[in-house]
Amino acid sequence: MALVSSASSASASPAPHLRLATIVALGQYAFPLAIAYLPLNLYLARFYGGDLKIDLAVVGLVLMIARFADFIVDPLIGAFADRYGRGYGRRRVWTAIAVPITMLGVYLTFIPPADAGPLYLLLAVVLVYLGWTMATIAYGAWGAEASADYQERTRITGVREMFGFIGILVASLAPLYSGGGPGSANGFAPLMSTLGWIVLILLPPSAALMVWLVPEPETVTSGLVSWRRGLQVAASNGPFMRLLATNFVGRIGTAANLVAVVWFFEKGLDLGVKAGIPLVVYLVTAVAGAPLWIWAGHKIAKHNALIIASLGGIAVFSVLFFIPPGQLGLTTAIMAVAGIAGSAAAVLGASIAADVIDLDALRSREARAGLLLAFWGMAQKGADALGLGMFILAAFSFKANGANDAHAILGLKIVYIAMPIVFWLLSAIFIWRFPITPERQARIRAVLERRAKREATKSA
Repeated sequence: MALVSSASSASASPAPHLRLATIVALGQYAFPLAIAYLPLNLYLARFYGGDLKIDLAVVGLVLMIARFADFIVDPLIGAFADRYGRGYGRRRVWTAIAVPITMLGVYLTFIPPADAGPLYLLLAVVLVYLGWTMATIAYGAWGAEASADYQERTRITGVREMFGFIGILVASLAPLYSGGGPGSANGFAPLMSTLGWIVLILLPPSAALMVWLVPEPETVTSGLVSWRRGLQVAASNGPFMRLLATNFVGRIGTAANLVAVVWFFEKGLDLGVKAGIPLVVYLVTAVAGAPLWIWAGHKIAKHNALIIASLGGIAVFSVLFFIPPGQLGLTTAIMAVAGIAGSAAAVLGASIAADVIDLDALRSREARAGLLLAFWGMAQKGADALGLGMFILAAFSFKANGANDAHAILGLKIVYIAMPIVFWLLSAIFIWRFPITPERQARIRAVLERRAKREATKSA
């Protein structure tokens, strides 16, 4: 049954400029979330397939089932997060619900019993994905709604992504301080349990700090549109569809890049135990580069800054294809520049998404940040699920364990460098001449704010 009302109207009321302390309180929540999520991509399959001796094909099947379940769950969570909990603050309510679910999922997944099998893994992973999805949808929507100002939104996303990159760095360095990880005689169990306890300790106070210090703008709503009408509005929203396409296409390249990242430096460039150095430098410069893109988004518009960063990063990254093995210094220098350019997508992309959400609110007459962010998340997960990088590596007979000939190394370079560049270029094309400029966003916000005032007057 459709949920329909007569004169539906929704908008966020005007938000004052936020203090730096408020922006930091909002941004710091990305830190424990990043620590929780990175091991799911980097270490989970090796942990359950190696330490717990579950067949790797079974582990892959379990993770694929869990991912496909997300396609059903994500839009439901997004819709519920938009529609329920208004009396207490929708984003606060769903953050409070998400934290214990995420913690239970992290505990079960990261610190399993020695006899954990496939069914245990499925339950644990589904639970941690559910909690993490609930947390990130509420969190992303809160960030999008925290300010109506075009420039301040970039500051919000910039600070948030800086904390996220630091969390990724902490998780990436876990083999150095946990006593476990690749090549360790102790396996991955010490690494996973260490990261699990870090998340379990940090997540509750981090969420509490955000709930306590970050205001949630009041949303004025007199009705809700139907699912069918809502999807029609989203599909007819040109900027939304372009951003969705940019996200999906770019993520295909990034997913391939992530599949081969460790192998490329270890085997492709023959850096051995030093393979992690360029990656650490990349993450450090990504954090350092965030303020640059906050500034650039103010000066030349977000989409223009994003295109410049993408093209510049692609040009620098392509040099890796021609570097001979063993060149640690040159490789690290290239990754340092690539890290600065790479932070732009996280900082500016999320800020542009908030502007697109405003346009959807104008046309749908409903505040639907959670639902739209769920669609963007589905696009990313769909790109990840394609697994094109693994198919190419298999076609070139690349061996994760053992020696590889020049043909296999060529396949590794294609997956880590050439394939991502192609999809990143396509992604940049979709964002070219993006229609939501600072001037248009200001006009959209003016209409939304007038509508909110009329609704407030009617309900007074």
